[in-house]
Amino acid sequence: MNALMNSIMALQTAFQQVQNLEKGPGATKLIALKPLLESSSLELEKEFNRILQILQPGLRQKTKRKLGQRLKWPFQKTDVEQILQLLERHKSALILAMNADQM
Repeated sequence: MNALMNSIMALQTAFQQVQNLEKGPGATKLIALKPLLESSSLELEKEFNRILQILQPGLRQKTKRKLGQRLKWPFQKTDVEQILQLLERHKSALILAMNADQM
């Protein structure tokens, strides 16, 4: 779980850096970053929505489950590894695009 939180926070930092670049004086020069940002945002939004659905089961399911089952981590190791790979891929792509645009 720590690795997942660290990866999410690192991606958040990359997005904040992108926002700072977009507000800066060279924002019109962000040729590589703009299309990547749009596609990454869409893919990440879908993934976060999928994760939220897993973490927040419907009320009907909550009433049927026992307390111990509700507190159980809902992801398998392979699920977490796939999420981490997705987050890392997007973070790396954002950083590469930022570097390319600043050259």
